Amino acid sequence: MQNILQYPFDALAVMKKKRAIKRYLLEQNGSCTDKKIAVLGGSTTSEIVDILELFLLNEGIRSVFYQSEYGAWYEEGMFDNEKLSAFAPDYIYLHLTLENIRQLPDINDGQSIIDGKAEQEFARVQSVCQSLINNYKSMIILNNLVLPGARQLGNIDASDVHGISNFIAKINAHVHEYARESSNILLNDVNYLASYIGLGRWYDDNFWHSYKIALSYEAIPELAYNICRIIRASLGKSKKCLVLDLDNTLWGGVIGDDGIDNIKIGKETPLAEAYTHFQKYVLGLKKRGVILAVCSKNELEVAREGFSHPDSILKLEDFAAFKANWDEKYRNIIKIAEEINIGLDSIVFMDDNPVERQNVRDNLPMVTVPEIDGDDISSYIRLLD
Repeated sequence: MQNILQYPFDALAVMKKKRAIKRYLLEQNGSCTDKKIAVLGGSTTSEIVDILELFLLNEGIRSVFYQSEYGAWYEEGMFDNEKLSAFAPDYIYLHLTLENIRQLPDINDGQSIIDGKAEQEFARVQSVCQSLINNYKSMIILNNLVLPGARQLGNIDASDVHGISNFIAKINAHVHEYARESSNILLNDVNYLASYIGLGRWYDDNFWHSYKIALSYEAIPELAYNICRIIRASLGKSKKCLVLDLDNTLWGGVIGDDGIDNIKIGKETPLAEAYTHFQKYVLGLKKRGVILAVCSKNELEVAREGFSHPDSILKLEDFAAFKANWDEKYRNIIKIAEEINIGLDSIVFMDDNPVERQNVRDNLPMVTVPEIDGDDISSYIRLLD
């Protein structure tokens, strides 16, 4: 039960066990941050709210929810709303989908008419957002739109002016610019999310026709988890530090046994290239502000030597803390947190060894420890991302 909400989670298990998970989280969590979240939906949102509550509780955020009447997102957002005013939300999630688009391209429409329709659809959303910001001074979590599950124009649906995919891209461009320019808008990039898990898994027409829920049963936890991440980040609870093992994590092989010349890094083999690709990704995290640290069971000088390999992307100066010794790794992680002055709940620890991962989980449950496959370096980036 403890790790059921840790990514990558089993979406169907989360849905089936949601009541038991909630009981467990309420028993485990002591002090929580309280937040009020209003959900204005263009479709049924009760299942989304149920699962979002679990992910937030798992992050120490206890939530109270307000839900609009079915499909009443525009009316409740635009006009005086005594109930919503009394609720005084901290966040307002505007759950809009392709089903809420009123004007789609017609085969007889010209370019200017279709562009006008896209602008009008966006303007309707923007007017609601501005009304909510003005009236409630809340942060607005706004979906972009997911591509359609079927393409009436086939492969040219993305390029032809009459294609629904092309039309959605126009609206999303407006949404993205608006989110970029407004400090009160937090973009919920469901278009990427649906593409990542697959449109075939995102949509369920029977679910829509039966319950007016505009995504599939198994996609609900994915959506809720993404919203939770947005709220968590806005509260300063995002992960700030990546602590990395070395052998078979940042390079292939054991440097103490194989020597610097024989560790797998560079482009000479597929395995070496995979580690190089991972190091490039980690360096990219550092450039966007993530703190890097090393925690390795190794001799200090031997561990440091690995970064002098000519093909190593990462260098010693990229790490804010470097612990290489034979102490328990959880003790070194505590020292790393103290040294760089961050909370343990801001740390992600990555290690190919399942015993080391579990030891850190058991002793530091507030540290995030992805369950990686040490034999599949190509999965590391996906799990961290």
